Amino acid sequence: MSSPVIWIVFPLIVSIVLIFFNRQRLLTVILAISTTLLLAVLAWQLEIGEVIIVGSWVFKIDDLLPVMGRGLLITNADRPKLVLFFMVAAFWFFGALVVDVPRLFVPLGLGTITVLMAALTVEPFIYAALLIEIAVLASVLMLTPLGGKVGPGVLRFLTYQTLGMLFILLAGWFLTGVDTGTENIKAVVQVATFLGFGFAFLLGIFPLHSWIPMLSKESHPYVVSFVFATLLSVGTLFGLNFINRYPWLQETLNTLDILRFLGVMMIIAGGAWAAFQRHLGSMLGYALIVEIGRTLIVISLPSGQMLSYALLLPRFLSLGVWALALTVLWEHSNKFHFSSVQGMARKFPIAGAGVILAHFSLAGFPLLAGFPIYLTLWEQLSNAASFAAFWSILGSVGLMAGGLRSLAVLVMGPEDLPWPEEERESIFARILILVGIVMLFVMGLFPQWFLTMLTSLSMGVETLTP
Repeated sequence: MSSPVIWIVFPLIVSIVLIFFNRQRLLTVILAISTTLLLAVLAWQLEIGEVIIVGSWVFKIDDLLPVMGRGLLITNADRPKLVLFFMVAAFWFFGALVVDVPRLFVPLGLGTITVLMAALTVEPFIYAALLIEIAVLASVLMLTPLGGKVGPGVLRFLTYQTLGMLFILLAGWFLTGVDTGTENIKAVVQVATFLGFGFAFLLGIFPLHSWIPMLSKESHPYVVSFVFATLLSVGTLFGLNFINRYPWLQETLNTLDILRFLGVMMIIAGGAWAAFQRHLGSMLGYALIVEIGRTLIVISLPSGQMLSYALLLPRFLSLGVWALALTVLWEHSNKFHFSSVQGMARKFPIAGAGVILAHFSLAGFPLLAGFPIYLTLWEQLSNAASFAAFWSILGSVGLMAGGLRSLAVLVMGPEDLPWPEEERESIFARILILVGIVMLFVMGLFPQWFLTMLTSLSMGVETLTP
């Protein structure tokens, strides 16, 4: 038995089976949660490459699964990553128990997580672009209701992701067909150009980010947040692999300086638009633009590898709480324009608190989950480029201003606003949102409890050096 069979083939088979049972929502969700939790526990406990004895059964888990001349490779260094991603999937599927989501979300969500894990473990790693494209196609099915009309945001999302895959594959073709040493400047520029366009389309880097607020405005908020969180994180790790495997990208060209500049531009743009935004769905999209900008800046720093992994859990948690709380409001309004959600926090106080606190967490508000990591980022950025640190903080202030405006709109209304019990959040939704809110504060107050596990994800990978 090999590790890819356990953590890739098995959940992929489960996701395909669940598609045929998508009408039985409770059964589908419970099986998906059980599968992801089981895989997370196995990744935590099982040692890859060592002989395991269970009673009279003796077996060894190999790390490689050959597939059509290629291979999927999962080693012990990948186990923390598997634990994190499958726990995140379980958290998102728990939310599907308490809010109304599209029927195909859970089975396709499990399949998407599995394919993205395959993208991080495939050898040669250039084939990750094809696997990410498969995950994008599954995401389109999740984002578009059955029998519904495909929105312009979904179409632009699919178009940009496909173009990104093509550019990355072209870069891979140049890498195998020419000598890309530092003495071959022409070849380096060609490869870097294709890679630049590829990741710009893939991650929605300025000015190719227009699909992000469009998608968050027109599609189901819970599904959109899941797609954003998973694709952004895996796309970032894929980009880190590229830079680490080909150090001439940063030796010959000012790659890290370019990434830092683009990251600052993304943060400024996202923060400025968020400060004047009047739609809760688009607000989520602009927060993601700021998060992408932070990710680009992190990659450009000396400790970029470690910080990139440390960003994952606060991002997943904040987006999960925001998505769950926003979906509760979505179920009772179906519109997110400020004029349609005035006073909704008075009817749904727990959901309103979840939206605002998750927003503030992504903005870097003190005491919340994002603050310790962002503070480290700003400190290191100030040492490398103080001007960039100033604009980065200013962009976060803009995102914070958008959160304050959302708070003002959600709580406004007459004092005698009725609170009918049937229009409040369900008890299970309240519990899950409250658990998420508590975790936001715990991670913000005691970051040392989580940083050890998060930084262990980067073990075995060379740290970037500008």
